[in-house]
Amino acid sequence: MCYSISTLLYAANFQQDTTFRARSSRIALIAGFVAQTVLLATLTLEAGTVPLTTQVLPTLCAWLVVIVYVYLELSTGQLALGALIIPIVTLLHILGLADLYGTDQVTQVEHSGGWFRLHVLAYILAYAAFAISCVSAVMYVMLLGEIQKKHLGYFYDRLPSLDSLNQVNNRAATFGFVLLTVGVVSSTIWAYQEHHSLWIWAEPTVAPLLLAWVIYAGHLWARYMSGWQGGRAAVLSIAGFTVVVLAFPVIGVFFSGFHPGN
Repeated sequence: MCYSISTLLYAANFQQDTTFRARSSRIALIAGFVAQTVLLATLTLEAGTVPLTTQVLPTLCAWLVVIVYVYLELSTGQLALGALIIPIVTLLHILGLADLYGTDQVTQVEHSGGWFRLHVLAYILAYAAFAISCVSAVMYVMLLGEIQKKHLGYFYDRLPSLDSLNQVNNRAATFGFVLLTVGVVSSTIWAYQEHHSLWIWAEPTVAPLLLAWVIYAGHLWARYMSGWQGGRAAVLSIAGFTVVVLAFPVIGVFFSGFHPGN
C-alpha cells in the first residue's frame, strides 16, 4: 500500500512539482521500504539464510531497487525518475506477493556459502543501478529531441535539465559497474569452490554478464577518459542495459548451466 501511494504521489509530483508532493512521496516510499525490510527479515529468519529463490527474488529485487534509487535521489535532488522507477518497484513487489502469500515457509536455497549470496546480491543491485541509468538515458534522449527540434513541450517542462540527467546516468552506471565487478569476482570464486574451475565465462548463462561488464567498462572509459557525455553516453547506457536484460532473464530461460532452478 505504501509503494502504491508513493507511485501515485511521484506521478502527481511529475505533473506538477510541489514541496508537499515531493516530501509525501519520499515518506511513503521510505515507509514501504521499512515494511518490506521487516518482511524480508522475517523470511530470512524462517529460512535460516538470505532466501535467494525465485519465490523471493522479485520482492528482494524491488527492495534493492529502492536502495539504489533513494541514494541517487538524495545525491542528485532529482525526483522525476521516481515517476518511472517506483511503479517498477511496486510491480515487482506485487509479483512477489503472489508467491509469498499464504506460504508457511520459504524454500531452502540449494546453494550455500557467502560467495554465492554475495554474487547474487551484487548482480541484482547492479541490475537495479543499470535500470535506473537506462531510464535516465531514455529521458535524456527524449528531452534532447525536444530541444533539438526547438519544440519545448511536455518533457521540457517536467524533466530535470540535461546536465542533471547526465549526472544521474553517470552515477548509476558507475555504481552498477562497481557492483557488477564484485559479482564477477565473487562468481569466479564461488565457481572455483563448487566446480574447481576459475573459467566459467564460456557458459551461455554467464558469458553475457562478462559482455555486459566489458560494455559498461567501455562506457565509463568513454566518459572519464574520452570525454563522452550527453547523447552518446545515453546510447551506451541503453545498449548496456539491453545486454543485461539478455544476460539474466532471457538467456537463463533457454540455457542451463551452473544455476539450476530453486
